[in-house]
Parts: sequence; structure tokens; C-alpha cells
Amino acid sequence: MTGRIRSVGSLKPLAWFLAIALASIVSWSALTAYEFYALGLYPVREEPPVFTTYFLLRSLFALAIAGALVSVLTFGVVDSALCRERLTITQRTLALAAMFTGFVLTAVFLADPETFRAMAEEDSAAEWLSAIFTLGAGCLFAVEALIRARNLEGGRLRHVPVLIASGFALLFFLIGMEEISWMQRIADFDTPAAIEEINWQGEFNLHNIHTDLSETVYYTGAGIFLCLFPLLRETVRPGVAALDALLGFLPARSVAAISAPTAMFNYGHWNLIPIQVTAFATLLVMLAFGNAARLRGDRSEACLFGFLAFGILAGQSIFLTLGQRMIEIPNATEFKELFISVGIGWFAINRFMTWYKKGSFSALR
Repeated sequence: MTGRIRSVGSLKPLAWFLAIALASIVSWSALTAYEFYALGLYPVREEPPVFTTYFLLRSLFALAIAGALVSVLTFGVVDSALCRERLTITQRTLALAAMFTGFVLTAVFLADPETFRAMAEEDSAAEWLSAIFTLGAGCLFAVEALIRARNLEGGRLRHVPVLIASGFALLFFLIGMEEISWMQRIADFDTPAAIEEINWQGEFNLHNIHTDLSETVYYTGAGIFLCLFPLLRETVRPGVAALDALLGFLPARSVAAISAPTAMFNYGHWNLIPIQVTAFATLLVMLAFGNAARLRGDRSEACLFGFLAFGILAGQSIFLTLGQRMIEIPNATEFKELFISVGIGWFAINRFMTWYKKGSFSALR
């Protein structure tokens, strides 16, 4: 965290971040093509983790990608929000509660895999909580979009925040309804024959038309958004109106802290590089926030982020080494989805609370 002070309004950090992301995608695509044609490995799949020399080298590749993405956002940052912002007592408490919940679920898995399986079943409390948090987030963004639409003012970009808020509202509504198969089991309606034929579980939803693909996209996208983008928000200030408007909608660091347990529950998808990248990136982001807190003398927040990093490392290690004790390979993913939904819910709540406390519409801009 030492080095040249980054000037406000510089596009270089964002340009480097995007360049590394693009290079990583190209490299991963080439590796995926090689594995598919030469080794017969399907690009998206669910299987127990493999720890051969080749797969360990792949993990180092994923770690290098995550390290590059985090490093480019933290190198030389002095005069930035990363060095000034801090979590409130409430946010720290919620982050601790989320991680301790992750520990409890991990303990349940170690003590009784059958109970762990039962807690991950369809229509379980975990599944319904996931839907409630995500649908609630969609409602809050819908309220924001409506208020913004009624108070349009400004220049050419005045419609952009309305569109972004509306997009989040629609996205979270779709995710929440997909989680409970559009309330099929409550309304007790049959799956149309055309959908039942192509749906892996015969349910009325889209994500099970190709479960492995949809889960990989969702887990990767959510992990990057909830855990890596808060670092991007605090360290990049382009000084360009359109980009500033987009960055304003990224999650705050409290979202990353509360979402940290999402990186603990990877088992069946661990062999997929995008999943490993998000897990490694989340771990490194916790360390980056912790180091920033240490440099500004905030010992308690530094310890908190250190504890979150330890939780990720310990929890993921347990599932990778003992995951074969699970009754069904996908059991852990239900709890990953729960913590993703908790992060999404807090993302929406945090924005709404910020607006309410400041008491003005301008706080949402």
C-alpha cells in the first residue's frame, strides 16, 4: 500500500483492471478449449475436487489471476477511499454474525452430514431465505427507480441511474423467483411439457435447463460483484460522469465483509477456474481491506478482516478435504446461494439506509 499517490480522476487503474480481466478471460478460454478437446473435460461440470499436479497448477493460475486483479487496485493507493472509509459498529457486527453462521453450518456438516443435507433440500429455510433476501433487494431498487424517475433533473445522463436501478430491480426479482421455481410448489401447478422435457429437474424455471452453466455464471458473477467490486469502488475514481455514475452503484466494503462466507462453500464446482478465481479474490480482498485498516491505525477493523480471511481459508479447506462426507455433492451450494442472497440483500439495504439517513434524494446519486 505504499508508493506514488494516485491522482483523483485517473483512468489508468480502471484501464489496467479491465486489461487484466480481458487477458484472464482470453487465457482461461484457451485453457478451457485445450482441456475440452485434448483432455475431454467439459467446461462446466459438478464433481469432487481433484488435486493432481495438473489441477494444482490450474489453481495457481487462478490465484495469479485473482492476485493481479486485486493488486492493480491496491498498488500505490494512498489518497483514496480505501485509506479513509471504515465499517460502522453495526456493519462489523453483521459481518461477524455472517461468518459465525458459516462456522455453524460447517460444524453441522462435520457433525452430521445427513442434517446438513436435510437443511439444503428444496423448500428448506435456506432456500426461502435466499429468495426473500433477493426479492426484498429487488423491491428496494424498484422503489429507488420510481423515486428517481419522479425526480429527474440534471444533464444528459439523468436517465442512467433510473435505468441502472430498474435493471437491478428486475435482475433480483428474476433471481429470487428462480430460486423458488416461480412458486410452483406453493401454487401447485404442473411444469409445461416443453419446459419439463429440457429442464434437468422437471421444474418451472430457467436455471435448471442447464444447471451447471447457470450456477457457474451466477456464482462467479455474484462473487465478483459482491466481494471484488467494493474494492474497485473505493480505489477507482475516473472523473468521467458516465463511469462515476456506474461506480456509484457498486457495493460498499460492508457488502464484501458480510458476503465473505460465500467463498467458503465451494466443493462440486471447485475444479472450475472461475469459481477458484472468485474464492481467491475474496480472500485477497479481505486481506487488502485489513491492511488498509492497519495502515490507518484501525486495529479492530484490521482484526475483523483478518478474521474473515481466516474464516474463508479454514471453511473452504474443510470442504475441500472432507467434502466427500457430504450425502450429495450439491449440498454445499445451497448455503453458498444463501450467503450470496444475504450479500445482495445488504447491498440494497445499505443503499436505502444511506439515502434515508441523509434525508435527501441527492444521496442516491
